[in-house]
Amino acid sequence: MPKSDTGASSRSKTEAEPQINVASTTERQSLSAQHGGKPQTKESGLINACAAAVNDLKANRELVESLTTENDALRTRLETEKQITALLTELNETRKTETDALRETVAAKNEAIVAKDAVIASQDTLIEALKKKKSSPWKRLGDVLIGAALFAVLK
Repeated sequence: MPKSDTGASSRSKTEAEPQINVASTTERQSLSAQHGGKPQTKESGLINACAAAVNDLKANRELVESLTTENDALRTRLETEKQITALLTELNETRKTETDALRETVAAKNEAIVAKDAVIASQDTLIEALKKKKSSPWKRLGDVLIGAALFAVLK
């Protein structure tokens, strides 16, 4: 950083903080009035330089204070952002777990449907087989007569 006339560091003019004038016109006028309008002596030049250094120091302290406040706010914001990021990461993991569980549930449901379809198909096959095995009325009459004959013989 460039040095001012007093030897203290100062910021460049392009930064947000304006450059502090070493001695404003009102300060010069008041110093000139104190000395009765006399031309500046070595002593008054020293006083002006000290006044400028004091003003520069005050401005630097205010700047340091504002930058410290800004840094504290940024640290707080950073911590908040870290917490938000952690919560969002946890939420994302929870959603992934939930999605996986739902996929497994859908797969199990599909397997159950396939198994039920297989049971229904086997029952349909059994029904068709039983319909084909259905005996004729003559065969049934023969079975009844055989049963009656056995009953009569046993009696």
